[in-house]
Amino acid sequence: MSVLLYGAGIVLLVFALIDIITRGDDQVRGLPKFAWILICIFLPLVGSIVWFAVGHDWSANDRNHGRYIEPNRHEDRYASIGHARAAHGDKRVNGTEQELAELEREIEYWEAQARLRRAKEAAGEGDPTAGS
Repeated sequence: MSVLLYGAGIVLLVFALIDIITRGDDQVRGLPKFAWILICIFLPLVGSIVWFAVGHDWSANDRNHGRYIEPNRHEDRYASIGHARAAHGDKRVNGTEQELAELEREIEYWEAQARLRRAKEAAGEGDPTAGS
């Protein structure tokens, strides 16, 4: 059992060190990267836990690790929402609001399609594409 706990501590330390080293300086909170590395080396279990709890920046930018992400092709659709993009948390909230607005527009579109189909059926026209 102690070997399993020791192994888990080593794995946590390795993940913490890799995470610290691969992050940019702007993605590290509290202390400089070098200080976090020293803390994790001298206090492996505690240092790693403190790194992930305090030093690791869990913002929305965190997921990409500086890699190129294709720009949102529907950006102009969301301009009517009118929310300014600010730091960290606002980007996630704004993204969620944009997704909800797009879903509401999609629901409205399909409800309008259903009303149109019912109106055609009531008028006796039926669906012109159904017979094809």
